[in-house]
Amino acid sequence: MHKLSLLVGAVSLLALSGCGSDSDDLPPPPTPPAPPPPPVTIVDVAVDNGSFTTLVAALTEAQLVDALSDPDASFTVFAPTDDAFALLGQDAIDDLLANQDQLTDVLTYHVIDGEVNAEAAIAAAGATVEMFNGDSVGLSFVNDTLFVNQATVTSTDIQTDNGIIHVIDAVLMPPAERGEPTANIVETAVAAGSFETLVAAVEAAGLADTLSDPNAEFTVFAPTDDAFAMLGQDTIDVLLDNPDVLEGILLQHVVPGTVNSITAFSLVGQSPETASGATIPVGLNADTDLLTFGGANIVTTDIYTTNGVIHVIDMVVVADVEVPAPPVSIVDVAVENGSFTTLVAALQATGLDTVLANTDEQFTVFAPTDAAFALLGQDAIDDLLMDTAALSNILQYHVISGATILQDAAVTVAQSNDSLVTMTNMQDAALSLSGSDLYVNASRVALADVMADNGVIHVVDQVILPPADRGEPTQNIAEVVVSNANFSTLLAALDIAGLDTTLADEMETFTVFAPTNAAFDKIEDMALDGLLADTDALTNVLLQHVIIGAEVNSLGAYAANGSNVDTAAMEDVSVAIVNFAQAENTDSTEVSYDAVNQRLVGGLGSDNPGFTLYTFDNDLGTGGSACVDGCATNWPPVIVTDGDVSSIPGLSVIERGDGSMQAAYQGRPLYFFANDTAAGDTNGQGVGDVWYTVDQPQVALQIQGSNVTTTDIYTTNGVIHVIDTVITETLE
Repeated sequence: MHKLSLLVGAVSLLALSGCGSDSDDLPPPPTPPAPPPPPVTIVDVAVDNGSFTTLVAALTEAQLVDALSDPDASFTVFAPTDDAFALLGQDAIDDLLANQDQLTDVLTYHVIDGEVNAEAAIAAAGATVEMFNGDSVGLSFVNDTLFVNQATVTSTDIQTDNGIIHVIDAVLMPPAERGEPTANIVETAVAAGSFETLVAAVEAAGLADTLSDPNAEFTVFAPTDDAFAMLGQDTIDVLLDNPDVLEGILLQHVVPGTVNSITAFSLVGQSPETASGATIPVGLNADTDLLTFGGANIVTTDIYTTNGVIHVIDMVVVADVEVPAPPVSIVDVAVENGSFTTLVAALQATGLDTVLANTDEQFTVFAPTDAAFALLGQDAIDDLLMDTAALSNILQYHVISGATILQDAAVTVAQSNDSLVTMTNMQDAALSLSGSDLYVNASRVALADVMADNGVIHVVDQVILPPADRGEPTQNIAEVVVSNANFSTLLAALDIAGLDTTLADEMETFTVFAPTNAAFDKIEDMALDGLLADTDALTNVLLQHVIIGAEVNSLGAYAANGSNVDTAAMEDVSVAIVNFAQAENTDSTEVSYDAVNQRLVGGLGSDNPGFTLYTFDNDLGTGGSACVDGCATNWPPVIVTDGDVSSIPGLSVIERGDGSMQAAYQGRPLYFFANDTAAGDTNGQGVGDVWYTVDQPQVALQIQGSNVTTTDIYTTNGVIHVIDTVITETLE
């Protein structure tokens, strides 16, 4: 029995063993875990983005790629784009790449050890932050924009596995070392040779000993001799004869302690207290990226002395100090000057001469010269002198009543969020800056702070015409486009893109920069046909001409001078006031500007300096020049040999059939006329109804480089501004 039991057990065990050997019945082995993805580092993101090729090349040259690729590290990088590096110029970039020590110093000046997101950076605004190279940057937050020194942070919080990238629009340069200066503030100013008036003023006000004190430290914002000269010698003499007033002005240029440029960057948007007790605003000039103090540009920073630091400024900051004026009225000054005969005649014709001669009132007058009035043309001047009501309105639009606003105060307003001022005719005007030039609407202040007993005169180079009233329009934007034959191509494009109904929506508000048929004609025919056939591309191009949700009239556009505004294409466009009279004309300039006749002419570097330039209508739609062989003999093209025609905004080059390069303006090739025998001749005007001079008003409002030829066409759902060139940046 026992043997049988054992046998049965053995058979059962064998059976079980046989079942277990069948591999088809076993559960599959567990799937091994996927390997973790490789870390995406700061360098990986920069390489993949495509907008940081110069930065990546610089990191490679400086042997910093491995450091910023370390997955176990944590960094914050303020990353300049290729466009930011391009602002340095290729020579400067090449020099930087060739000097590894300097390159490393510059690059590590863009890096913080550890992660600092946008929220933390904004919270730190108003302070300085130490960078990886040991130097500091100044953070500021103004108008919802974060700045690092002078650079604008254009994109934030690009997260990587070893840190954060913030994109900036300028390369940061480490500050100058203090070194071991051997001269005090006064000695340094004397030795410079460009502060003679300042030194004389400091001595006249009895401040030389104070600013030479070795036991004190000061920061001096030092106006140059040219800055003082802008006040005029009469005003300077008055100040030197009034030491108390002079002391008050000078002490407004002094801040106790040493405030270097980095600390000044952190003060942007704030108003530090000066030695006079007055608070003076620190800002950034949006057009030049220069620090400003009381509206004056700081043109040189960080001149260290044994008892502080000097920053050089281009304007005297008068602020609220009351300057004694000569005992003459504004009208007396205008009469005695001799350059305002038309203005004086206009004042007398309207009876406003007696108003501005009243020394019991204060006025700020933006005074057009005789040359400024001449730009209107004699017929227009004669008509105005006959229509005293219209003339009075125009003249009052040049006057601010009840206040003496000096240049520094006007510049401060121009840099503020509210840059509109109310003129005597109760209409607003816009103050803005273009570089260091102050503008009132489109008129440049050529000379500021001409003092009188009852106010101040600022000399302007254009008559400032009041903007059109909005009135009560009866057509929407789409209807205006339909009714104007000059917009037939625009109308067809809007219809193809399905935007005609959008711009007819009277529940929405739009600003439209409307290209004319002539603007579309500048595009090569095949390219235009291709654009009209590509609905998506066409829609993006058209939306680049539209601002949704705002009616930006000409005043709003003037106030936006030097800035960018967002469009419906989710891309921004630049807004700029361009003064063609300031165009350079050197031995290498092919195209220049005739300010008297307001047209383009040959530059000193061309074959015919000063000769009138022309465009050829048969070039339209060709994308190049149709004037060859015998035509080019009669109409010689403006040839460019160095590839550079940057003297005037809107200039470019096109390649001719023979491989030579020809200058073009707003896409139109430029020519001389062989039958013009002297500078100023216009014998080619209208020849064959296809040749025309290139007329250009002295000052133009430009949107992304396109001239605005007509402003303020009001509609029931917004406003239209007419432009002369199609904005095609979305195609690039």
